[in-house]
Amino acid sequence: MASASKEKRIKKKEKEEQIQSKSLGNFHNLELLCKADDRQKKTLQKIIKQKPDLAKSLNIYADGVKYYLARQQQRDKLLAGKESPLADVTEEQVQIPVLPSISNRQIVRQFKQDPLNAQKLSESLEKANKRQYHSNNYTPFANRQKVNIIQTQNPPQKINREKELPKLKVKKQNLTQFNYYIGPGNNGELVKRILQKREQYWSSVPQQFQYKHFIWQQSYFGMDFNRLSASDSLFTRVMYNFFEFHKNITSKSGLSISLLQYYNNIEKTFDVIPLVFIINFKNSDWVKDVQQFTEFYCNNNPLTQTSMKTNLDFDFYVSNLPANKVNYNGIKTYKMQETLTNKTQYLWLLKPADWNRGEGVHVFNTLEEVETLIKSYYYGKGNYECKEFVIQKYIERPLLLGGRKFDIRCWVLITHEMHYYLFREAYIRTSGTTFSLENKDRYIHLTNNAVQKNAQNYGQFEDGNQLSLKRFQKQLDQQETKYDFRKEGWPKIKEVVKLTLSSTRMNKRNRKYGMQILGYDFMIDENLKLWLIEVNANPCIEESSNLLKILIPRMLDDAFKLTVDKVFTPDVDFGMQQPKFKVDEYEDSENMWESLGVCG
Repeated sequence: MASASKEKRIKKKEKEEQIQSKSLGNFHNLELLCKADDRQKKTLQKIIKQKPDLAKSLNIYADGVKYYLARQQQRDKLLAGKESPLADVTEEQVQIPVLPSISNRQIVRQFKQDPLNAQKLSESLEKANKRQYHSNNYTPFANRQKVNIIQTQNPPQKINREKELPKLKVKKQNLTQFNYYIGPGNNGELVKRILQKREQYWSSVPQQFQYKHFIWQQSYFGMDFNRLSASDSLFTRVMYNFFEFHKNITSKSGLSISLLQYYNNIEKTFDVIPLVFIINFKNSDWVKDVQQFTEFYCNNNPLTQTSMKTNLDFDFYVSNLPANKVNYNGIKTYKMQETLTNKTQYLWLLKPADWNRGEGVHVFNTLEEVETLIKSYYYGKGNYECKEFVIQKYIERPLLLGGRKFDIRCWVLITHEMHYYLFREAYIRTSGTTFSLENKDRYIHLTNNAVQKNAQNYGQFEDGNQLSLKRFQKQLDQQETKYDFRKEGWPKIKEVVKLTLSSTRMNKRNRKYGMQILGYDFMIDENLKLWLIEVNANPCIEESSNLLKILIPRMLDDAFKLTVDKVFTPDVDFGMQQPKFKVDEYEDSENMWESLGVCG
């Protein structure tokens, strides 16, 4: 075994020596690179022994050096005034490929296309035009001869310089180009269509694109509000379709807290919105909030039931986070308005605080129901988890339209200058099912289009279960309801909008170039009293009926004229551009947003 291993080692050494000898034999440029320096030769030989493959690379490099030295010798001789053709360089050296420098690449391409070889051309010129050299290596001006340039295959074209050249028709391109990104969902294609009217100045970019000037999304998550800073340059401005603190009125709990803090009075607050209890299981005072609701519920229940539950049992975690400072003083003596109650039923609504489009909204009348619902959402019902709720008193005696429930959707715009506007037109959202307190079916009680479009009788009475204010008034007159909405209801809506926007500051940090369109939902009760139900941060802009196909494009276009156009293209008038979004009884040049005031 030992002898076999020794033989293997000997064979291995022999192979290595053969490779080294071959590499040293192949390397024939050692003298050129090292000149007369023996020390350099020895070090180079050691390197080649260790890395035999290096000999090839060094040979290529040495050949290049040879070629370069030969060229230098030729250049020196020509400068010295001696006639020396290119014979000093061997043909093999001339054929060696040499990478030209960047500045000479164009010349190399030209010579490739030229039918005459560069070497032959230079030799012919030298023979045809020999100069007479002065004894002092000086060529007098008188002795110089004309050099006849050999014509190539492409002779120069004769140009008539007196004739004027034709003027090129160049399409004017505006350099002020801005980028916008429209997020998916909620009919974002419509927003793109509106902005395409401004395609001379705006272009659509994907979300990954770094330089975006206007961003329109369905949620404010991911928006860096620190970017909304003042700038004299139009190109460094950034605009979002959300304000940083919009949740102060757009979340169901935020609206109630803002109004309670603004009035510091329960009766005034719950004269604008129906009675609300806020239960936030993230705060430390949620036990107190639950107890407050259960006491009011039991004390004001008009129905006498012996087997009714009188408290809510939750074993949830109690956090250390401080609760919102909300004054519920006087809630024990507060008396609900008569349209909120009925002798036959006692209905309430459970709403997740931050959800929209009718998601998670339930009608209940017993504490057992609400306890089960809260527990299911707290632990994640249907992959949804919620720990903050609003319990609101249901309006049990609403004004009906043809025996069906309805609400009113209005649009409010807040501009970058914190001016707020009310759109001059609104629309009515109706339920497709006859109203009944005995049935808790959500298609009876919730009029959101996101809910109603899934009902079997959707669109049976109205196109998309929607009515214009004009048709709404006609139906009121037909059912002999003495109520002029434009004279009585519309002024009240303006007051409520002013009140809600005065109750909080949506732009506390004075960010620049924000804007937002809000959706206000109102209801009218049996006594013709107007109630604010909620404020939506991202109202639905789906064109779900012929009416909305007319109103929503005009609403968006006029909103952009007051915001996007003023911030980025203040000197451009888009009013003359097509297409027009026509609305009956309104001029095309008229902006349909009515100014109401300034908010914080």
